[in-house]
Amino acid sequence: MKSNTEVVQLLSGGKFDEVEDHLAENIEWQIYEEKMTITGRAEVLKFCRSVAEYFKTITTKFEMFGLVNGGDKISIYGRAEFIREGKTVNLVHSCDVYEFGGDGKILKIYSYCNSQPTEQ
Repeated sequence: MKSNTEVVQLLSGGKFDEVEDHLAENIEWQIYEEKMTITGRAEVLKFCRSVAEYFKTITTKFEMFGLVNGGDKISIYGRAEFIREGKTVNLVHSCDVYEFGGDGKILKIYSYCNSQPTEQ
């Protein structure tokens, strides 16, 4: 069984398939930069799979700067660099806040990102 800390590190690092069982049926994910709310486990998994497909087209470098563990609320912050053909195409600084329910499943995710695309 993965700890909540391990789960958020995997999810924030794009390892979606390793955390599917840790998502509540009624999960809600707020992605503020995109002005998007994704509701329900099925929709979150669908979104994660589309992101995973995108990740197959680029090289990613994830760097975690820190993690704040408040028990049922965990925040992780860092940056991701997306590289295609040896060139950085986007640099994203982010902070994801996760809320867990009593059953250890993620109820809410709040994603705060600052993207800096380098290619148009």
